[in-house]
Amino acid sequence: MTLSALSLCDFRKRNYLGSVLIAGFLCSAILVACSGQAAPTHTPAATLTPSPTATAVPPETATLPPETATLPPLPSPAATIDPTTVPTATMIVAPTAPPPLLGSVAPDFEFKLFQGEETLGNHELRLSNVTGRPLVLNFWARFCGPCWHEMPDLQDFYEEYNDRIHLLGIDVGQFTGLGSPKNASRLLDALGVTYPAGYTDDAQVVINYRVRAMPTTVFIDSEGRVFQAWSGAINRDQLESIVAAMLVKE
Repeated sequence: MTLSALSLCDFRKRNYLGSVLIAGFLCSAILVACSGQAAPTHTPAATLTPSPTATAVPPETATLPPETATLPPLPSPAATIDPTTVPTATMIVAPTAPPPLLGSVAPDFEFKLFQGEETLGNHELRLSNVTGRPLVLNFWARFCGPCWHEMPDLQDFYEEYNDRIHLLGIDVGQFTGLGSPKNASRLLDALGVTYPAGYTDDAQVVINYRVRAMPTTVFIDSEGRVFQAWSGAINRDQLESIVAAMLVKE
């Protein structure tokens, strides 16, 4: 009986000690695990790296220069052009105060012709190559409605005055958001235009010539100086009036 009581007491003591040891071991393991765990870190947002792009185009080549008038919205270009339905609306900035370049030498630039090589002598030229007589320089674009509207008058003027005056149309649509050289020549064919016309890759042209509206026409005398400039669509009477005044001074 005494042996059994001692055995039971001993068993309980060992069971208690075992429980304490097990509990201690578990607590130690938990503490070790907690102390060894890395503190949660904040992952910073990824830094946005600008993707490589083409060399930035100077602002003045993407839009008209700050001093120019804002061009009104244009109708969506049609897939084909019907010369009989040329838009009659005019984007015009009345020629009030003369531009600063009046009387100065016309800025030179390179251009390529869509047509008119037989008249001007080559496919690729500089404006300074067009000499011998006064020049009517017309800036236009494929998706400029008023440009369509004035071209028949320019054509009539050319047919009458081509022995006394040079007429040259230069497409600047790629610098004014009104088309590109790839489709500009279609307008000439659709309207039956035959006077020399081409395009330039020189974006500085719209700044040098103060292109305030589309179209813009610049009158240059035989000495290469700017005689007059006209912003907006021009008609036959206006052309002849300015040219007559320019010829008087020749």
